[in-house]
Amino acid sequence: MLKNKQKPNKFQRIGFLLLIFGLILYLNRNTLIYRNIIDYIDTKHINAKIIDKKEGGRGSHMFEFYSYYYEFNLNGKTYQNPSYNKKYKIGDSIKVIYSNQFPFMNKPVLE
Repeated sequence: MLKNKQKPNKFQRIGFLLLIFGLILYLNRNTLIYRNIIDYIDTKHINAKIIDKKEGGRGSHMFEFYSYYYEFNLNGKTYQNPSYNKKYKIGDSIKVIYSNQFPFMNKPVLE
């Protein structure tokens, strides 16, 4: 006799969906969470440089859509994030807003 496989119950399905949702949120935390929270916390401005590190966008392998990362140093530590703006070129200087308590939360100041 063949054994019947037990179907996942409702709680297992919900748990799986929450796990997938949490993973997607974690992988995109910079754009979904940090860049939005920074408008409501204590921040400072600093100058950053565009560096030779690329962030590929959707379809970047076909259409060469990408943006460069920016980098700044604060208290002996280096922070990097994608600029998400393809107009920046390597070596450009941009102004960045960052959290006083959590400098990894930062974004370029829109001009």
